[in-house]
Amino acid sequence: MQITVFGASGKVGRQVVRQALERGWQVTAFVHHNNPFVPHPRLTIVTGELDDTAAISRAIAGSDSVISTLGSWHTNNKTILTVGMRHILPAMKEQGLRRIITLTGAGALWSGDRPSAMDKRMHRLLGLAAPQILRDGERHLRLLAASDLEWTCIRSPIMTRRASTHYRLTNTLAPVWALIPRAAVTQCLLDQADNTTWGQQAPVIRAH
Repeated sequence: MQITVFGASGKVGRQVVRQALERGWQVTAFVHHNNPFVPHPRLTIVTGELDDTAAISRAIAGSDSVISTLGSWHTNNKTILTVGMRHILPAMKEQGLRRIITLTGAGALWSGDRPSAMDKRMHRLLGLAAPQILRDGERHLRLLAASDLEWTCIRSPIMTRRASTHYRLTNTLAPVWALIPRAAVTQCLLDQADNTTWGQQAPVIRAH
């Protein structure tokens, strides 16, 4: 298995790279400036911006799947997911690469949801607390849904440092107080790389 990881220098991205290498996979890590990785014979580093089409094309060349752990929380411009998908998805189509797994917050809604009244209230509250983050997550979901790729978006509640890798995926929306170990999210993203059971869907990950 060969994968490309966008957002590789982030907290989840670093774990995805490390665990993929432990599985014996070939990994290309796309990083902005900071390269936190020690040299590894199966690890390739590509440095670039998310609007650098040439760098993105180099990063995905030869890969079987793309995993995006991009996020906007600690950025000035809260459009990282949207910008990333606007450039990654066309590059994948050009190279005939079909499988992409992305990550966003559990509060993001998409057209496949059937939110309850409580879900809608929580969504409005989140829209007041972090409107740009929420819009970014939902716009990137719309871009995925409009593509003809084999995509899956994992929607995650707040992550913790617990070491558990046990998880379950569900179409039921998570309450705002839900928690999930970061290790479980990492395990899930890697498990989806060659599994299309949740293709064209945006399941919520819950602790199991």
